Amino acid sequence: MRNSKLVATKVGIAASMLGMVVALSGITSGFAAGTSAPTAGDSPAGSASTSASVVVPPWCGWNIDPVLSSITLAPAAGAKYLGADLELTGSTSSVNAYVGGTSGATGELSADNCSWFGKTPLGASFGISIAEGDAKFTATSADRADVDMGWLLSDKPLVIENTFSSGCSAAGFTPSAGASMATHGTQAAWSILSGSVGTNDFCNYSVNYTATIPGDKEPVYGDSTYVFTGPTLVHTLTTN
Repeated sequence: MRNSKLVATKVGIAASMLGMVVALSGITSGFAAGTSAPTAGDSPAGSASTSASVVVPPWCGWNIDPVLSSITLAPAAGAKYLGADLELTGSTSSVNAYVGGTSGATGELSADNCSWFGKTPLGASFGISIAEGDAKFTATSADRADVDMGWLLSDKPLVIENTFSSGCSAAGFTPSAGASMATHGTQAAWSILSGSVGTNDFCNYSVNYTATIPGDKEPVYGDSTYVFTGPTLVHTLTTN
């Protein structure tokens, strides 16, 4: 009987130990991810890069297009100089003044075509100048000079007339109707204040030019074609 009780006791102890091992094993696997115990503190967990793409438009600027290198004046069809005043006319049919990030625009650009990027927009003015000593017309016939056929602008001025589209004033431009240039100096064509400038202001206008050969002149060379060379018109765009 003693032997039976002893055996039974040993079996009970073995079963109890096995139960403890199973329980301890279950608790251990819940927090041990490696071969060593975890420690408190920072540890690398990976990294991720970020990126984005955004369109940046050009800086805004003032443009004048076109500015012609030469202007040709001519009398009315078939008209000849017969000793009386003779008008010579010419025109720049379409000039575009505008704010934008590109050249060659023929109409108002989109508002986001350019940006001042937080800077105060630049106001602008456009003027036409004649240098001192150049306010005159000279005459030649077959490359032969004829001093007496030329004239000073103080005798017969060069008349410049500007015709602006309705959109110019709406965009903040202050247009000038033109001037009778009888001497050297500068005549304003248009201006616009900084406070009125946006990112796509646009103004279209045309310019007519009239010069008059004075009457009572006696050409040295008859039966010929005379060429008259007038003052150089200096165009200046000023921003501020």
